[in-house]
Amino acid sequence: MTQQWPPTPPHQAPHQQSSPPHNFPYPPPVPQPKPERPAPVDVGTAAQLLWAVAVLGLIQALGAMVLVVGEKSTFVDELMKNPSFTSGEVDMTRDSVEKLFYVGIGFTVVLIVILTGLFVLFVHFMRKGRNWARMLITIACVMMVVWTIPVLFGIGSDGSGSALALGGVQILQAVVAVGAVVLMHRKDSNSYFLRLPPSAE
Repeated sequence: MTQQWPPTPPHQAPHQQSSPPHNFPYPPPVPQPKPERPAPVDVGTAAQLLWAVAVLGLIQALGAMVLVVGEKSTFVDELMKNPSFTSGEVDMTRDSVEKLFYVGIGFTVVLIVILTGLFVLFVHFMRKGRNWARMLITIACVMMVVWTIPVLFGIGSDGSGSALALGGVQILQAVVAVGAVVLMHRKDSNSYFLRLPPSAE
């Protein structure tokens, strides 16, 4: 009754019974993910400035939409004077044109919100160290500065208080955007985005 059950095959030693079935190797150990490298202070500050850029952009865009709605009659009158309307090629009443005007305003507002959401999403990825997001944000900020240059010289402004206020918001947005770009491209920021070892300073 002391015989082992089931009996050990004669060609296999007892200490070999714990080997994997069918001689399959054990799976390799799962590598543990490396902890995320903390973002430098400059990157965190740049992200905060870019959030301010997004808010200022929303204020400016929605303010411009309010001004356009206030000038609805002027826009509708100009559209009704279009040769396509006066010649009878397009059969639309003034009420239809006004409804089309509001549809255009609504579409523009939705587009502004979507673009602002994308910008904030890029800021999130930039904060996580994605260099492609930093490049896209840099391009967007440069475009903001270029669009602001005519505003500095009063080009395209009617001189009204509301137009001057919106121009001031746009100039402030461009200044904040420049500050964010500078911070994103400083030495510590470059090391963070390019995955370089931190400086010994």
